[in-house]
Amino acid sequence: MSDTPETPTPPTPKKKPLYTRPKFIAWFFIVVVFLVLILRNMETITMDVFFMPLRAPAALLYLAFSLIGFAVGWLVKRPKSSSK
Repeated sequence: MSDTPETPTPPTPKKKPLYTRPKFIAWFFIVVVFLVLILRNMETITMDVFFMPLRAPAALLYLAFSLIGFAVGWLVKRPKSSSK
């Protein structure tokens, strides 16, 4: 038998549901706006790329440039600074 009384473990705090977190709300809004822009711009456009005309749906070009932008942003993101 031990002489020390057992201390009750504190209850673990409940996490907020995913859909109420600000980061989720921001990403949801961005995705919805992006999808609306993609679906509203399905007409074919001509764009000069390296002196060659490129004919493609505007939605496809928006998607390609968005993916390039996300990739560049991911590659150049700042590392989290370590606390001293």
